[in-house]
Amino acid sequence: MAHPFEKMFDKALKTNNDFDNEVLIVAKKLQAKGYSGVEIAQVLLKLSKSLIDKKEAEIVTEAFEEFAHYLEDD
Repeated sequence: MAHPFEKMFDKALKTNNDFDNEVLIVAKKLQAKGYSGVEIAQVLLKLSKSLIDKKEAEIVTEAFEEFAHYLEDD
């Protein structure tokens, strides 16, 4: 079963444009709502590894890199 964040990130990928990384915007909104940066980073990493489309994987990887520092303490 997919993580609820993953579904939100998939939806954001469909609305992504060249100027804004919509996945990163959704991730930051989740963090602002109080969700764990570690959890967000883990879902982004899993999603980036599962994507076949290279461009989509780059978008998610960029968002993951923003949250990767949360995984350093684990």
